[in-house]
Amino acid sequence: MAAKIVLPAFLLFLGFEGLGAQPAPTGQNLPKFMGREVTIIEPELEADGFFPKGPASVCVQGRPQRQCYTAPKEFGKSPKVDVVQLDKDTPAILFSAESGGVSGSQIHLALLRPGAGKDLENTFLSDPSVSNQSQYAFWNDAAISDAQIFVTADFVWGPDEAHYSDHRYIVSAYVRRRSFLVDGLFYYLDDRYMTIRTYALGTNILASEKQEILARLKRIKAETELQRKTPR
Repeated sequence: MAAKIVLPAFLLFLGFEGLGAQPAPTGQNLPKFMGREVTIIEPELEADGFFPKGPASVCVQGRPQRQCYTAPKEFGKSPKVDVVQLDKDTPAILFSAESGGVSGSQIHLALLRPGAGKDLENTFLSDPSVSNQSQYAFWNDAAISDAQIFVTADFVWGPDEAHYSDHRYIVSAYVRRRSFLVDGLFYYLDDRYMTIRTYALGTNILASEKQEILARLKRIKAETELQRKTPR
């Protein structure tokens, strides 16, 4: 599966004030998830048009029951969903929603699977949320993980730089792991570094850094496996 880069634009609380169910906000054609309908609950905006009145939610309809996930309270703008195949047997919903802002905002990201009861469970145990001046993608590399790897690149504001100047970026990589402390498989932060180069707006940063990202993850996996085999 080719890497999918998402470039955010620069350039359930029924009865909660300002919220209403919308099957396809901002013209989205919402996908089905495991044969079930997906809906988004999107808040209205404040009078200034820049800040949402509440959080956005995503719901999966149908049997065994309706299940939902709600973003943190400040993330209500431009909610989006995409179905991602994590491995051959495991689909998930990638859900995003933006905070309010004028030239800059934050994007909350959640990777959702059916959970217990009425909840969709977020399998990102390490929070990968980013700014609107970021990129993120899922990659396949069987030498690192049997599930897709999630990577992000988010700008760092350096000296003498304006908001949309060239910047260096923090690159983060999340790998699905099993833990003795938590039941199930979840995504944890596996590596993070700052790029040496600065990148101009619109550059495919993750593609430029891909060789470095994957090499670092392979070294981490090798060292982790070595430590497990070494008697203590």
